[in-house]
Amino acid sequence: MRNEQAIRRYIARYRSDVQDVEDFTQETFLRGFAAETKGDIREPKAFLFKIAKNIALLDIRKKKRGPTDFIEDSGGSELLVDEEQLTADAWLDGRRKLVLLSKAAASLPPKCRKAFLMRRVEGLQYKQIANRMNISVSAVEKHVMVGLLKCNSYLREHGYDAAEFGGAPVNRNQQPALQSAGLKAVKLDEKK
Repeated sequence: MRNEQAIRRYIARYRSDVQDVEDFTQETFLRGFAAETKGDIREPKAFLFKIAKNIALLDIRKKKRGPTDFIEDSGGSELLVDEEQLTADAWLDGRRKLVLLSKAAASLPPKCRKAFLMRRVEGLQYKQIANRMNISVSAVEKHVMVGLLKCNSYLREHGYDAAEFGGAPVNRNQQPALQSAGLKAVKLDEKK
């Protein structure tokens, strides 16, 4: 009992709520008495401070791990909804598109696929890709263009519009590049 005030002050370092300090002090003494029945305690004051510290730290860990309030306590029974969160349908559609886009990229010739992925996935510049692949910048541009066009074609064949993946419609300036790559432009339907 001589150490009760010192234990309270010590616990108050960890908890500012008066009720928590009272509860933790009682818990400290209860654990101390229980330990005393099991064996002799050489330094009772140090032992009590160690128990108090462990109780306070255990409570802090519990609070970090779990929610501290019920939803009803935070302003009613209305659910908080994240407007940015995808619906299950949108998430599933996104997964399907990702699989389809992966298959489209896998269907490309090896050099074309490598240049296309370096540009579109890694975001490298044409010159960086040319250095890595040991080819000219114009060859990289051609590989990326062919990859983009073949992927767009693959997506259209499977019922998707390239615009759903962030692709842009082919314009007339790209026609010569398409023909040299052995492809033809497909006019995308404009929204009315």
